[in-house]
Amino acid sequence: VESSVDPRSPLKIAAMCRENQVKTKFLALEAALQNAPKRKVLYTNERVRVAAEKEREKQARIDKDEEARLAELYRMQEEEAATKAR
Repeated sequence: VESSVDPRSPLKIAAMCRENQVKTKFLALEAALQNAPKRKVLYTNERVRVAAEKEREKQARIDKDEEARLAELYRMQEEEAATKAR
């Protein structure tokens, strides 16, 4: 019986464990949550949707630039180490 008022309920037990910082794993509860449908973001405003899409593209560009920067940094460090080794 899953009830928020029954003290034997898995929901109540999970809440008590969270309050007392006790790490637990409720397999039955997690299995039930896995089958629950995921909520999708619904954009009712076209401008908000376009802005969110642009933000995702911007983040992808930033990630790509960071990877390129790190690759160049590693290359420079290797060249410097090779120069010192000579």
